[in-house]
Amino acid sequence: MEFSLQNLSASTQQSIPLLILLLTGLVLMMLDSFKQRSSLPWVTAAGLAISAIAAWVMGPDSSQITFFGMMETGGIAPLVHVFICISGLCTIFFLNDYLSRQGRLIDDVYALIVFSVLGMILMANANDLIMVFIGLETMSMCLYIFAALFKTETRSNEAGLKYFLLGSFASAFLLLGISIIYGVTGTTNLNVLATADNINVLQSNQALFFTAGGLILIGFLFKVAAFPFHSWTPDVYTGTPTPLAGFMATGSKLAAFVILGVIIHKLELVSAPENGKFVTVLGLAALFTMIYGNIVAARQQNMKRMLAYSSIAHTGYVLLGLCAATATDYIGFKAIIFYMFIYTLMNIGAFGMVGMAERQFEDTDMENWRGLGKKAPYFAAALAVFLFSLAGIPPLAGFMGKYHVFITAIRADLVLLATVGILTSVIGAYYYIRVIVLMFFDSQDKSPEFNTNFSLVPVTGIVLLVALIVLFGIFPSLILNPIDQAFSVSDLVSTAVSAHP
Repeated sequence: MEFSLQNLSASTQQSIPLLILLLTGLVLMMLDSFKQRSSLPWVTAAGLAISAIAAWVMGPDSSQITFFGMMETGGIAPLVHVFICISGLCTIFFLNDYLSRQGRLIDDVYALIVFSVLGMILMANANDLIMVFIGLETMSMCLYIFAALFKTETRSNEAGLKYFLLGSFASAFLLLGISIIYGVTGTTNLNVLATADNINVLQSNQALFFTAGGLILIGFLFKVAAFPFHSWTPDVYTGTPTPLAGFMATGSKLAAFVILGVIIHKLELVSAPENGKFVTVLGLAALFTMIYGNIVAARQQNMKRMLAYSSIAHTGYVLLGLCAATATDYIGFKAIIFYMFIYTLMNIGAFGMVGMAERQFEDTDMENWRGLGKKAPYFAAALAVFLFSLAGIPPLAGFMGKYHVFITAIRADLVLLATVGILTSVIGAYYYIRVIVLMFFDSQDKSPEFNTNFSLVPVTGIVLLVALIVLFGIFPSLILNPIDQAFSVSDLVSTAVSAHP
């Protein structure tokens, strides 16, 4: 494959947003070494914001393959870059206040957030399986450290060890699948895999091809916490510092779902005439993930574990959208990106507020939330907005996210899966609303004295996230229109149209 100087110039230009993140991480490491801790959150936020703006402004009008075939720029790539940076920015609102209240001034965490965001972007916008693996491991190494951040706590050590061991196995499955693909075709480039010659080679070696595809699916289903690869989620989220748990449940999943959708789309094109096997596997994973996540979440008595199991349930909803995406070529991709962006806002907000409550009671048992609405009505009301949105209650943004996933699935003739998704959402509404009932309508006042003298930064984060959830619930087109515009110039769309006239 030949690359012109023009291609090299385009690669250099499109590397600027990534280089901003890399430079921000290095600056944070230097500031940490000189004990400039007060500036770390602000530098982190500035670096993420500048990188997001640069990606949006400098992104090409049409989708392009740059970095010698390794990365896609333009199309949906700038939008995904912006959304992932927003997940990091939302986390910063709550992190410094949480660490200060816990007496754990661990300054390395800010550089790790930036590097994890960089890994997520590299993975999500990759056009080569090797770049997918590099981005995945860059992200995962940071997340392993997040899980074990509080080294003197047993829960944190347990979370870090479980996540590292199981994550290593999942990465090994993924790498083995990539190795088989390379061994059969001699390439790991996703576009080259979908050429006529490689399609013929892979179809003549179907046993190896489906084995490789299955191994790749296992690796990604673990990363997004889908059934039956979900077992690490509740323990890891419980042991991880609460704002970082929200970050782990959102940004990493957004990146993983985007690239998983692209890979599945390519595998489905290659696997014809056996088209549909990978979608069937995803459909089964979505079915059991929605059922299991919601039923088990309804039985939880701890807020963090309830949110952890609910994140498994939301993974099922996104997998449902992903099945519709592969069935209808690209329309479902819009639904899952919209859903994951909304989920990022409301889930980071919910985890952030639980973390704020841990200043008064470290144990996040739901019994401690009884009568909280009387002692801290504004705090409880804001948390209720996040919980109502997670439950999918209109007119909040969570309702619009679920609506677009379910309606896309129905239009793709996935009526059974959509029906199960709607029914399990009712179960989800039960355990979210149960917390609201405990806070506002329970006659037993068991909540300890609650100090509402929060610092300005987390309060600003709460107000901003609540406003965005209400705004995007009433005017979803503010997000849907940029997503539509991004997909209109994406290579994924053009490939789908040419492959399925």
